[in-house]
Amino acid sequence: MDRLSETELVIAEKYCHGLTDKEVADQLGKPVWTIRTHKKHIHAKLGISTTHELVLYMVARKNDKDWDIKELRKQGLAAVMCILVLFHLMIFDKVEFCRISRRARVEFVTRRADNG
Repeated sequence: MDRLSETELVIAEKYCHGLTDKEVADQLGKPVWTIRTHKKHIHAKLGISTTHELVLYMVARKNDKDWDIKELRKQGLAAVMCILVLFHLMIFDKVEFCRISRRARVEFVTRRADNG
């Protein structure tokens, strides 16, 4: 598997925050078609096909864990993502979720843990 370039890592990070192609392009000051080309190269280098898999790759990378997409696909990506969200909820008192509607409007929701 090829390593991602610095630019590809920055773009992958943006996608992990739930941004669309246009939003990533706007934030980085690049044309949308350039961002889509980078995204295509990222997917090809990692052997992935979805943003969920990209998020799991970035989580594994940040935690210095082995990346094996075949094993993750066997376990079920949805189950792995649910475990990650539950783990995140247990660790942090204040959690920000990002809801994306069909029209790509982003709305942030903050949840605070009840302390008793």
